[in-house]
Amino acid sequence: MNKMADYDILGDIAIIKSEGKTKKQKIAEAKLLLSKPHIKTVLEKATNVKGRLRTIKTKHILGIKNKIALHKENACTFKFNVESCYFSPRLSNERQRISEKITMNDKVLVMFAGIGVYPIVIYKYKRPMKIVGIELGRECCKYFKENLKLNRIPEGKIDIIQGDVKKKINSQLGKFDVVIMARPNLKDTFLEYGLAASKKGTKLYYYGFCKDSEINLLIKQLGEEANKHKRKLEIVDIVPAGEIAPFKHRFRIEIKLLN
Repeated sequence: MNKMADYDILGDIAIIKSEGKTKKQKIAEAKLLLSKPHIKTVLEKATNVKGRLRTIKTKHILGIKNKIALHKENACTFKFNVESCYFSPRLSNERQRISEKITMNDKVLVMFAGIGVYPIVIYKYKRPMKIVGIELGRECCKYFKENLKLNRIPEGKIDIIQGDVKKKINSQLGKFDVVIMARPNLKDTFLEYGLAASKKGTKLYYYGFCKDSEINLLIKQLGEEANKHKRKLEIVDIVPAGEIAPFKHRFRIEIKLLN
């Protein structure tokens, strides 16, 4: 994907970021994108990502009128509505890196699982013992189920739980070897619920959003929150996993539970 600040490509759909551009500029960019053989539709991103479901509104610019993407990454295929289901193609390499950290004996929980990208990529790469994905959005869960079939995932290998992680993570769900908090940029850390699904030795991959100068404050906040729940953390690694603004990143914080 080129010009990361200007557009995203989701399968055969390109979504341009129109802020500050004239109609003439938008159409010129759309024509350029449609010159690429695999792009059939160009949409304009009309709103920022909104709400807990991370939805957007788009406007049709040129090409076929379509909002259903069929996107391929990491030898997997994903179908979804670009307005009602959040998806970032820019995290493709990050999803592969996470999958490389999983073993066949792991039980994996993915919080905020969306259309199933992390669970499906992990399964394709490593075939862990069990994967559970929790997702609030009904529309995302609908496509999650469809994507299991598209990628020929055997029944019972990935479980989909539709609902709020605050309500769905409980003693009946059990404990996991790996917890992936593919967390959106929300005020709440949700760490309490990641910890509730963790046991001694669990590896927790937490995604936090902050300015580069504030990463130590975020680490301190996570430690203090863990202490409130009588859990001890070891910070194994802190990795920038995508720039979201100048000097501001999505950080992957790799945590090991010590108790």
